[in-house]
Amino acid sequence: MITPVAAVSDDQRVLVTFRLEHQIYALPIEPVAQIIEMVALTPLPQVHPAIKGIVNWHGTLAPVIDLRRYWCLPEAPLRADTHIILVRAHGRVTGLLVDAVMDVLDLHDRHVIRPADILPIGLNDTSPMIEGLAHTPAGLIVILDLEQLVTHSALNLAEVSSALAASAQPTLADAEQPHDLAEPARLPELMT
Repeated sequence: MITPVAAVSDDQRVLVTFRLEHQIYALPIEPVAQIIEMVALTPLPQVHPAIKGIVNWHGTLAPVIDLRRYWCLPEAPLRADTHIILVRAHGRVTGLLVDAVMDVLDLHDRHVIRPADILPIGLNDTSPMIEGLAHTPAGLIVILDLEQLVTHSALNLAEVSSALAASAQPTLADAEQPHDLAEPARLPELMT
């Protein structure tokens, strides 16, 4: 059963938090379609090295971005409890490979610091993937701009998606049944 999140005001955010290495990051919950544990990925030749492969998610072939590789973090072995966050952006489903999904966080906008407020002038536009920063009891959380993350030109996701759409047959069995979100839900309901 999916338990809806209590209504949030316009100045409140609901975020899914996850860990890469020792840093905690967050994404808005609205575009999160499902969180799955590691499944077999089909590698693709001649794509950006951060694209770990593709997963067949209920008939939709989705590229999976290894955020460790993308951000030049040390490699970590893939384990059964490694998570893939499946997100919808720009009419596509994309997987984000992360070390661990942490929690769902309700955060008031007044607790979010914009990069432009702390970075030197001229440098604050060099990190378009960072929407903000927030201090929490768990530590500093980097809030990501999902649209910027999945459209970054270096990844060429549009080309990958076009190639996937042109392929005749999916190569993997579907992932487990989804918890499609008509409205935001708490973390346990997103995970399979």
